[in-house]
Amino acid sequence: MGASEPDDPYAGHGAAPGEQVTQHTILVVDDSLTTRKLVCVALAKRGYRVLEAADGRSALDLVAREQPVLVLQDVVLPDVDGFALVAELRRCSRNQVAVLALCGFRSRSDEARIAAVGFDDIVVKPIDPAGLIPVVEAYLPATEVRGERFGAGKRLVLADDDPAQLKLTAFRLEKLGFVVQTARDGREAIALITAAPPDVIVSDILMPIVDGFGVALAVRQDPRLASVPLLLVTSSYIDEADRDFARRAGASDLVLRTPEQRELIQALRDLLAQPPPGATLRAAALPELEKERTERVIRQLERHVAMNAGLARRCSSLSAELAVLAGISDAVLKDQNTENALEEALATCFDAGGIAMGGLYLLQPDGEFRARPLGTSVTWKPDDLPSFFGDKALLRQIIAGGTTVILPSTRYADESVQAMLRRSGGSAAMVVPLAHAGHAIGALLMIAAGEQLDQEDWLLFAQGVGGQIAQALALARAFEQRETAERRAVESRAEWQALAEQAPDIIVRLDREGIVHFINRVSPPRTTGDQVGKPWLEAIPAEYRLDLSRALQQVLTTGEPSSHEIMLPAVDGKTDWFSSRIGPVRADGLITGAIVISRHITQQKQEEAQLIVADRMASVGTLAAGVAHEINNPLAAVIANLELAYRDAVDLAQKSGNRELVEYLQDAREAAERVRLIVRDLKVFSRADEHRTGPTDVRAVLDSTLRMAWNEIRHRARLVKEFGPVPPVDGNESRLGQVFLNLIINATHAIPEGQSQRNEIRVSTRMAAGDMVAIEITDTGVGMTEEVQRRLFTPFFTTKPPGLGTGLGLSICQRLIAAMNGSINVVSKVGQGSTFTVLLPLAQATVLEASPREASAPHLAPRRRGRLLVIDDEEVVAMAIRRSLTREHDVVYTSTAQEALALLRANEEFDVILCDLMMPEMTGMELYAELMASSPEQARRIIFVTGG
Repeated sequence: MGASEPDDPYAGHGAAPGEQVTQHTILVVDDSLTTRKLVCVALAKRGYRVLEAADGRSALDLVAREQPVLVLQDVVLPDVDGFALVAELRRCSRNQVAVLALCGFRSRSDEARIAAVGFDDIVVKPIDPAGLIPVVEAYLPATEVRGERFGAGKRLVLADDDPAQLKLTAFRLEKLGFVVQTARDGREAIALITAAPPDVIVSDILMPIVDGFGVALAVRQDPRLASVPLLLVTSSYIDEADRDFARRAGASDLVLRTPEQRELIQALRDLLAQPPPGATLRAAALPELEKERTERVIRQLERHVAMNAGLARRCSSLSAELAVLAGISDAVLKDQNTENALEEALATCFDAGGIAMGGLYLLQPDGEFRARPLGTSVTWKPDDLPSFFGDKALLRQIIAGGTTVILPSTRYADESVQAMLRRSGGSAAMVVPLAHAGHAIGALLMIAAGEQLDQEDWLLFAQGVGGQIAQALALARAFEQRETAERRAVESRAEWQALAEQAPDIIVRLDREGIVHFINRVSPPRTTGDQVGKPWLEAIPAEYRLDLSRALQQVLTTGEPSSHEIMLPAVDGKTDWFSSRIGPVRADGLITGAIVISRHITQQKQEEAQLIVADRMASVGTLAAGVAHEINNPLAAVIANLELAYRDAVDLAQKSGNRELVEYLQDAREAAERVRLIVRDLKVFSRADEHRTGPTDVRAVLDSTLRMAWNEIRHRARLVKEFGPVPPVDGNESRLGQVFLNLIINATHAIPEGQSQRNEIRVSTRMAAGDMVAIEITDTGVGMTEEVQRRLFTPFFTTKPPGLGTGLGLSICQRLIAAMNGSINVVSKVGQGSTFTVLLPLAQATVLEASPREASAPHLAPRRRGRLLVIDDEEVVAMAIRRSLTREHDVVYTSTAQEALALLRANEEFDVILCDLMMPEMTGMELYAELMASSPEQARRIIFVTGG
């Protein structure tokens, strides 16, 4: 609390002796923040727990949750009827909650309505903190009393004409154990006392009909009441002589009234601990006491009259000032033209204050004055005002001094002022400096006509009016500045809103708690209203929340921006990629929140994936071309030498009859031919002339493609080729190879491994309508739904698990076939498989290449020495192994793991088992697992052979 603020009215207030203040919960319901804070501070300083509510709904929630013992409620609330709210508050409370009305009016009809709806009492606005505490504590539950309740069982008569004081004092005394009878004036108190003598009497002094002194005089004339303690309470009779008279009139003591009634309670405690001796008044002393009583009452009334007269004058002055303020404020609010508003308001002020003429001097930004004449005097000309102070030095001196000056003055002697006063016919002039918040605004000149006014009253009036004018000028300028600021804010908001609406990015404004205050757009199907007011991270997938939360806190702490990439689910079931940048929002040098700008980069990601795939394909093509080139040269020598050796062997065999060498060379020739075809296939997929089209044999391309894909096919399905006679098509061998390979690989991936004999991949060629060649690739795989078929050729759509497909293959195939004036379509059923049909136009010329000859594998009888089992589904490889070992071992060959397992289960014994790893239907690893369970000794003799 600053040094200029008044002392705390509750400083030093504590519990009365023998009393303990309980921390009750009190609810204050008022839409005025000022009123709430005033009441809350006053109650909190008394040690109470105070809750606040600005409307009825909040009040009902707090009563239901916190169960306060007392509610201070405004009768006018923004959301509910204050008179109807009382019953709702009591319904929500489990306690007998007291409800006091806060209101700024007290007409009879208002008081009747307040009582009718169930308010317990009224607290009038504006609220006096000192008077609030006693009223509040009168309705709080009884607090616990430490020690003995010294008034227990004693009857006490209490007299007071103030209903609030009577109720409060009775409440406090009852807590101390007294049985209290109340009287609203002295005559009623005397009737109660004489009817049944009480144990103690407490009476206010200043009461109508019979005052407290009169009660004391009447009581002490009755011998039955001589020993009854009698305390007089007052806030008016404060002299020591008043206390002395009270004792002579028969009172036990006179105590001052205080909000806590501590003096009264302590005096009662002392009196009851040691009762005073009985005393009766002598009849002879009564006239003198009555005379002195009358004199004291008259003096007290005269003092009150004087006080009330001063207060009346001050109230009159304040009323005039309030009227001036109201007039100025109303004029400013209506017109908002500062000069016109002040002229209208000051015309009323001058008339009220007996001012004939005057003027307003306003400081301009350049330091000069702009003068405006005021008043109705016919002798006062507009040109007179600027020259009233001559060169304005006197005016500047008065404004700099900051004190109101009455002219003429010995201190401020100026010939021009004297001349102007004589010319205007005024008796005196007053100059009031105008300033606001320490900044000079100008000055107000007022000239009194006729007799000079009382200087003190005139000075007070002028200073009050000057203060109101300064406030009005500051208010008007604040209005102008506010209008300018609001106009700029509206313009800035319009610019910002247009920028946010037109920006392609998502813009989110967060506070320091991460709550969304603004968002320009969101991804469907949500709306901006779904996210405003909610935590931003709730809309972020869980896997990104921790990183983004740390990034947001770092931005709010350091002010350094942070960038991230996140993936969000899209409405069509796919995912969208966003690049997000989080930056700080600063106000007055402090970081008040953050801005998140998210840019949609899904297309960029797709383009990057396409570039990666294209780069990978280019790398594979370059590698394949290099490998083919490196293999081609030595392969040509091998094939040529094999041909020479083969011819020589045939000649030799014809002479000797031994064809073993011929068979060896025949196998070598076939193996070399196979390598040649593989090299040729690699060249098909790595040619550089991708854009050239011409007559192309689709059957040759399919043969090459199937050889490339055979390793994938053979573990999943049987391959059936139905190549019907078709002429060449107008196409590109390399691109067709890419398309066919993609379709065949997709067909194999639609079939699970291990059931090659049950599934089939059929590749066929035929003529179709419109002179088109149809290539069909059919599988017996899992098939596709209609939804998948509709989106099948969409870029980046894939049904494969992550890492097994990019979703680009079929879209690229469609683009390549369309570039060759062809088409591609699919027919599929779930659980039955799919058929892809490629239609290509015929070529103008027909050039066919001869299909390679399929070689037959010879059979050599084994020679025994050791006993070996060779298991391999590649017959050529198996034969090569068998020929290498037959000279020294007895070799048994099977092409499937099932046949080998049958041999071993038939108790066939082998010294070594050479087994291929990858075979259809049953792999080498599965065979090993079976043998470990049934014949571990045989399993330990397995040697795996692989080309992988």
